[in-house]
Amino acid sequence: MLNFISPHLAINYFLLAFFTILGVLQFVAARHGLIGLSLVGVTRKAAWNYLLAAILIVGAFAWFFASTPEIFRPGLAGSELAIIFGAAGFCALAFTLAVASISQRRQCGEGPNFEVGDRFRHQAVSRQQFEGTLYLPEDTGEARAAVCVLPSLSGAISSHPIEASLVEAGFIVLAIDWGPEKGLRYPGVLGILPGVVAYLAQRDDVDSERIGVLGIGLGGDVAIRSAATDQQIAAVLALAPYLDPANTKPGLGILREMSYLEALRWSSFRERDKLVAELAPLDSMGKLGSRPLLLVYGDQDGIMPIETIRATLAEAIAQGKLKLLPGESHLGLPCSPRVLALITNWFKRNL
Repeated sequence: MLNFISPHLAINYFLLAFFTILGVLQFVAARHGLIGLSLVGVTRKAAWNYLLAAILIVGAFAWFFASTPEIFRPGLAGSELAIIFGAAGFCALAFTLAVASISQRRQCGEGPNFEVGDRFRHQAVSRQQFEGTLYLPEDTGEARAAVCVLPSLSGAISSHPIEASLVEAGFIVLAIDWGPEKGLRYPGVLGILPGVVAYLAQRDDVDSERIGVLGIGLGGDVAIRSAATDQQIAAVLALAPYLDPANTKPGLGILREMSYLEALRWSSFRERDKLVAELAPLDSMGKLGSRPLLLVYGDQDGIMPIETIRATLAEAIAQGKLKLLPGESHLGLPCSPRVLALITNWFKRNL
């Protein structure tokens, strides 16, 4: 039979283990940059997590010894302690994941403020092949270059800063609305960009020879594959495309990018690896010919292994078609002012 001596002693041991494990988890969050384990919701200021870890661990032991004089008498046996510590560990992990999911709010505040109704003319566009929103810069009476934006399918972060930056630079932008992920199937997904290009090319305010495409995540894979068979697409820029099905199955590093609940939502699209395999973007890259192509990754990517990307894209590196940005993460790319400037300047040079 289990003997916990007294409720007071059992509760104190539970709280000691609970807060100590919370502190250890904050140390791990700081050491490995895991925002999915951070109680304070910070990503780059690890000192806050180290400080919180020290407070929790030292504070738990100080409180325990001060409030539990019974520990100096015969007390709990190993089986009782194992049950208490196991329960405390489970509760501490569940508490950490839940609080981190609430406190972690990815912000794009460093990029341009994107208020569609106040700053840009816009209109909904609905065709048989696609649905989206067309953003128009100030009318000068000239035919302009246009960029189609294929957002990330994960929905983890908005592409609005990119769209705002491009419109401010004078580009006409058509942002695609993917709709329900379950509706994205191969080969139907390949009909989106040809429909977009046909729509843009027939507009009087678009220069039909200056139509580019920008894809984010899986949108980048779709962009590369579609451009390989559509010569009217003049330039392709892809932010962190997967390129290979193996890159769609991250490990615990995904908690460097998002909370646990966000990771569960991200992984709920189970067709991602199958769709990447069917798109075969790596094979399509060679079919773009001399048209400009740029692949952009952050070297702090927590979803895809950067060393694998380097090895896979050795030829692209040699040709200057791969840009690896220090300090940038997978989901942080569309928010980064440095990335926004890179995108705008690249399209200005290549469209």
